[in-house]
Amino acid sequence: MHLNWNLLGLAVWLIIIVAIVAVIFNIRKRHLKMIVVQKKRHSLPNSLLDIIEVGVILLAIGTMFYLTFLNKVSVKDTQRVYLTYEVKPLVMQTKDAQGFYVQAKEAQGKNIMQYYTYWVKGARFTVPGNNASISDGHQPISLNAKNYPWPHTEKYDKKYQYAYVMTMIARYKNNVTNGLGLHAGNVATDYSLIRVPSSTFVNIIK
Repeated sequence: MHLNWNLLGLAVWLIIIVAIVAVIFNIRKRHLKMIVVQKKRHSLPNSLLDIIEVGVILLAIGTMFYLTFLNKVSVKDTQRVYLTYEVKPLVMQTKDAQGFYVQAKEAQGKNIMQYYTYWVKGARFTVPGNNASISDGHQPISLNAKNYPWPHTEKYDKKYQYAYVMTMIARYKNNVTNGLGLHAGNVATDYSLIRVPSSTFVNIIK
């Protein structure tokens, strides 16, 4: 049975919560003692200790917040992610006697995302334009998709007659770094390369 390193990240967050409560009670107790016993409202040693305790807590929270929410990973970072690929043949659709494999919803403005819809056996998928691109003709890898590592596509071109979708899935490895950020085993990102014989097999919706 493999250890799920996400448990480490969960444990650290729980320790931080307990530490926050402990620091609050400790500061309150010291300040009450200073007022009652020492008859003082301010003390340099007490203030310095407050600063140290709060500083340690803030550092711990900042570190875990970064690892959990801000620590982005590259698909080429083999220490943190591993890649898998899924290849499925496309199923042709027809509209007004015109056959197509992909339906592209054209963006109307800069802030509106483009979407692609494609069909495989028994299912239909719609993916946003920032996670997919269409490749047609004899150029197997589109310009945007070149940012990602792909296996050779020639055998799939021949097998599926240039009509298939190859999806790259990057998953976080089950290690200490990913576990601290509660990411171990989760999907980091995915990207679909939608391959069609030519642009005439793309139905554009405006």
